[in-house]
Amino acid sequence: MMVVNCTWEDDGGTLSHCTLENDGSALSHCTWEGDGSSRSQVQVMNMSTGKGYRGGSSKVTGRVNALTFDGSGHILWAGDERGSVYSFTVDVATGKLTKTRRMTVSEGHPVTSLSARAWISREARDPCLLVNCCVNALFLFRIVSEDGALQLKRTFPIKQRSLCVKSTFCPLMSFRQGACVISGSEDMCVYFFDVTKENKPCVNKLLGHSAPVMDVAFNCDESLLASCDANGMVIIWKREGKQATLFI
Repeated sequence: MMVVNCTWEDDGGTLSHCTLENDGSALSHCTWEGDGSSRSQVQVMNMSTGKGYRGGSSKVTGRVNALTFDGSGHILWAGDERGSVYSFTVDVATGKLTKTRRMTVSEGHPVTSLSARAWISREARDPCLLVNCCVNALFLFRIVSEDGALQLKRTFPIKQRSLCVKSTFCPLMSFRQGACVISGSEDMCVYFFDVTKENKPCVNKLLGHSAPVMDVAFNCDESLLASCDANGMVIIWKREGKQATLFI
């Protein structure tokens, strides 16, 4: 089993998400099948041994804030604090990591979330990458090549200038028309966007938080949604009505 972890080099970097045996640098993000270090690098690590693979690391220009794989586990994307998204190919047998592409989403504005989906619905069959970036926008990119090249499909308006806001694809539901993505926002709202609608793509906005909404997550059948904010509040939303729960 492999994990990818990303960290960065500074005077007092703090640890978030998890701990692995590495070179002592701080860990900022990790995902299954790959990892990174505080030296602004992405590294593939063996979870059985806690060691990195030979040829399994690659340098990037800034701290890595987000990682995601495609469904096959062969393409990895990493988003950094300088507004770039890097594409890598991963040899799952050997752990070798090869940098293939770099694309600037918005120069100097941190990328904070990445989420990949092979296809979203019957109406939107393109493989896509969902990207949060600190420019008051949520980006949807087409994945246009086998090495992870990206092409901008469209953007959606949210409020995000400085915080690590995240987004996700809604689970596939056969009874629902369209294809939705969902994002937190610094204006204390949760936004739903239908990627197939050219006009007025925002199809729902949830109110209830008293601080910026940082992250969102659905259960598998989309009957429950969890959203958390900067004050530590977690709200569990039901499809009909809502139920709020505070976790300390």
